[in-house]
Amino acid sequence: MKSKKKIAVVDDQCLFRQGLISLLKEYDKLDVIIEASNGKELLEKMKVKQPDVVLLDLEMPLMDGIETTVSIKSRYPKVKVIILTMHTDDEFIIHLLEKGASGFLPKDKDIEIVVDAIYSVLEKGYYFDERISKAMVKGLVKTKKTNPSFTAHYLSEKEIVIINLICKEYTNKEIADKLFISPRTVDTHRENILLKTGAKNTAGIVMYAVKNNLLE
Repeated sequence: MKSKKKIAVVDDQCLFRQGLISLLKEYDKLDVIIEASNGKELLEKMKVKQPDVVLLDLEMPLMDGIETTVSIKSRYPKVKVIILTMHTDDEFIIHLLEKGASGFLPKDKDIEIVVDAIYSVLEKGYYFDERISKAMVKGLVKTKKTNPSFTAHYLSEKEIVIINLICKEYTNKEIADKLFISPRTVDTHRENILLKTGAKNTAGIVMYAVKNNLLE
């Protein structure tokens, strides 16, 4: 039996936080191991145990969601962060993704969508619903370059193919099957892509691809 996915819920509104935790407990494969009211409290608790996914409120006292996201990704780069907020401004969404967030959820979403987002960031590295995808494209096209950047020239043909598959939401296994290579080889290519592009996560790869006209 596969182990449960470990979740942290961070929100300064007690009723919302406890309500979300109560709903998540209905899912047998999820285990809320950390409950915190702000980023500072979360980081203290993460010194003892690390979750797989952090559901993180944006506006909190002591340490807000943006600062907390940066700290999490610096100290625990494998931990996925899903931002919970009522802000839906396009540029704001892009800013959060650039800081290392793996997903973004408005607070009025149903619990089923929250759970889908959790599994999406674990399996694909990110979660974008239609609203966020449009915001990404809209925000990135504003800074889109006419020609690929100098860095893009260092990408191999296979790496560009893999980038396109990543942007089409293929999992590592699906990429491996499609290209007739091993998942380990896909992992190696992905690491090289992150290194060459300077991206921190899958969201960064998507943004890089849009900026540099790499999408086919």
